[in-house]
Amino acid sequence: MKIQIIVALVFFAIFAALLPGTHYIYVANADYYMGQFVTVAAVLLMWGSLAAGVASLFFHKIKALYQSIANA
Repeated sequence: MKIQIIVALVFFAIFAALLPGTHYIYVANADYYMGQFVTVAAVLLMWGSLAAGVASLFFHKIKALYQSIANA
């Protein structure tokens, strides 16, 4: 369980770092077409890290559910 908590904390730290950072990326690069893609990629990475952090906390339950479905 310690590993899942550590992994979740890493993903939550990534989310917390990108939360204000995406605004600065947008302000600095939004006038360029490629800057908008970079902003979208940063926002997707930010929300993906939040989802991964939540999923890592429930890894054992998700794994047990998957195995019960796969073995049925």
